[in-house]
Amino acid sequence: MKCIIYEKKSGIIAGQIIGLLKALAVENKAELYSTIKKISRRLSVPVEDGSVVLLIAGDRQDLLAILSMQKLLSGIRVIIILPDREDESVKLGYTLQPRFLTYVNGDLTEVHAVLKKMLELSESKEILAKDS
Repeated sequence: MKCIIYEKKSGIIAGQIIGLLKALAVENKAELYSTIKKISRRLSVPVEDGSVVLLIAGDRQDLLAILSMQKLLSGIRVIIILPDREDESVKLGYTLQPRFLTYVNGDLTEVHAVLKKMLELSESKEILAKDS
């Protein structure tokens, strides 16, 4: 299982998420991308079962760029962090069918909790698959 992260701008939020992954001892399974072209190329290759894609949209233009790779996200668990709370942004964000949606200026502890739970579920599925 991998955590594939996209954040175009400063990488501050992604850095905090990677800090969480270090605490969970899975930081070596994190991949960080800062351009749509690079993450699109990565998602063009089959993604490991149980992987999570975390998309951080810094502004509306970035959100629209993320939407351009919607087909690549089919069948992958997605968490999206939107740039604002405007109705249009929320509607656009939900077209990606995320497992969790929040905002750049929101509480990142919620993202941490959801990501941790998703990764724990993936690990337990992997253990069950090995045992059978």
